[in-house]
Amino acid sequence: MKKILFLSGMILFTGLMFTNCTKDEDEPGLPTVAFNQIEGYVTGNTTAAYGDTLRFGIILQGNGSDNIVKFEIKANDETLLDSTINTSNFTFDFYSIKGTNAEDVWKFTATDIAGNKKEETITITGAFGELDSYVTVLMGAQDNVTVQSFLSLNNHSATRYFQAEAFNNQEKIDMFCFYEDANMMALASPGTGITGVFTGTTSPENYTTKNLTWFVKTSLTAAQFDAVQNDAIVLDSYDTDNDFRKAKLLTAGDVYCFKLQNGKYGLLKVIEVTGAATGTLEIAIKVQK
Repeated sequence: MKKILFLSGMILFTGLMFTNCTKDEDEPGLPTVAFNQIEGYVTGNTTAAYGDTLRFGIILQGNGSDNIVKFEIKANDETLLDSTINTSNFTFDFYSIKGTNAEDVWKFTATDIAGNKKEETITITGAFGELDSYVTVLMGAQDNVTVQSFLSLNNHSATRYFQAEAFNNQEKIDMFCFYEDANMMALASPGTGITGVFTGTTSPENYTTKNLTWFVKTSLTAAQFDAVQNDAIVLDSYDTDNDFRKAKLLTAGDVYCFKLQNGKYGLLKVIEVTGAATGTLEIAIKVQK
C-alpha cells in the first residue's frame, strides 16, 4: 500500500511541477498555415502527370494577438512569392502546371509581427508515362532496295516495311524515309501529301488510309535524348507553333519530337546519314507506350 501511495504522490507531484513550468495559457503561439480541403485543390503530398494543373488554396491564421506580416512561397527552394501583408488572417489561391521535375517541394511560410514563423510543405511527385525505346532503327531512302523505307510504331514495336509491304499495311505506317535535293535526307508520313518520290501503284499517294505524323526540331542534345526515361521531356519538347509535316536536312545529332496519328508523342535522334536516294538513315526512337 505504501508503494502505491508513493507512486500516486509522485504522479501528482510531477503533474504540479509540469503545470507550474508551462507557459502562461494566454501567451500567443505560432501562426498557422493550412490548405483548402475542397475537392480540386492540392490538399497534401500527391502525384501529378506532366501538364496537370495544380490548384493550391493557402489559409493563413494569426495567433490571435500578432498580425501576419509576411507570406512566402518557394518551389524547390526558388522564391516564387515574397509578400508583405499586415492582417490577422489571409487566404491565397493560385495554380501551377506540373513540369518535368521528378519531384517538386513547395514551401509555404507565414511570419507574424513578433517574428513567429510557421512553415508547411507539400511534395508533388511526377507520375510520368513510360516509353518504348528503340536503340537503332535503320531506314533506306526511296531507291534503296535492300533496306526498308517505311516504319510503323504500332503495338509497342518498330516495324519496317518495303514499299509493297507498306501498302498492304498502310493503316500502320507512321513515317517513311526519302531523299530530295531540296530536303536532303528526310522523314515524312503518308498524310503529308508528298508525291513523285515513290513510284508505282503502291506509293503513299495511293493509300486510302494516310496517317499523319508531325515533327518538331528540338534543342535537345544527343546526350539529353539518351537520358530521357519517361514522357515528361517528350511532351515538354513538342511545340505546336513549330510543328511540320517533314523532318528534313537530317544530320547526325539532331533530335526531333514527333506526334503520331494515334496521338502518341515521341522523340527521335539521328545517329547517322549516308548517301542520297539509295542511302540510309539510322535513328533511335523513344515513344509513349
